[in-house]
Amino acid sequence: MSIIIPEVYTQMLTEKVKGKIKISTYANDLGDLDNFASEGDSVTFPQFCALSEAELVQKGVAIPTETLNQTSTKKTIVHYGKGVEIFDIDALVGKGDFMQNAVEQQARIFASAIDKEMVKDIDTNALLKKATLGATAITEDELHGAFGLFGDAQDTDEFDAIVINSLVLPSFYKMEGFVNADKTYTTNGNGIVRNGVVGYFRGVPVVMADVGTYDSVKAECKSYILKKGALGIKKKRGLLVEVERQASLKKNNVYADEIFVVGLVNKDSVVIMRKTIA
Repeated sequence: MSIIIPEVYTQMLTEKVKGKIKISTYANDLGDLDNFASEGDSVTFPQFCALSEAELVQKGVAIPTETLNQTSTKKTIVHYGKGVEIFDIDALVGKGDFMQNAVEQQARIFASAIDKEMVKDIDTNALLKKATLGATAITEDELHGAFGLFGDAQDTDEFDAIVINSLVLPSFYKMEGFVNADKTYTTNGNGIVRNGVVGYFRGVPVVMADVGTYDSVKAECKSYILKKGALGIKKKRGLLVEVERQASLKKNNVYADEIFVVGLVNKDSVVIMRKTIA
């Protein structure tokens, strides 16, 4: 009999999912979902409103105050699950580690689901957009223009990442600001892919992620510039793994599911770059 311990499987799966998430890895943990929260419920993601400009102080006149308020945006809770069956005979005499392979594949599936939901919300709610001339390419000037949408708030430390589809990667190998070592803002080792990071542009990590970054209908890529604090995530109890033993068939059915909500917290903290701007 092939023994699968749910607690061990859960730990392995959770760690693998963390390693495979690309875009949502930059989401701030906004706490756990309520125990009674379920699929389809709405969750409020808070956002602080900006205060107005400072005012001139006049002698004998009290400095006016302004209430610090929050706006909110509603996000929908989603519930994803995936089951896999592992026959004893395969686990015992088959080539390779069947349980390890099941963990790897389920991890990829759940990581993809989280990133897919994140991109969907970004595409729906982001306010800043920059058109590109090419459908599967991007230029250095277009990137500079996209950063320019943040006005004077372009400090490198304020950004999490530039997310690109793998089809866009060749564009970066043509950019002086990415490959020319004579540029003061070019980083050594750019172009060498490590854990999805292909290098740095203006000091910001360039991350290659294909989930959700290609519009198959319009045949064009979508790139994103993410500021810190732009994204948020809430989960309920993390991944749940349950093992169903079917002794008559000499197999284990391993079911994994996760309830979560992800999305854009600050609508003006992400720039979408693509050819077609709605």
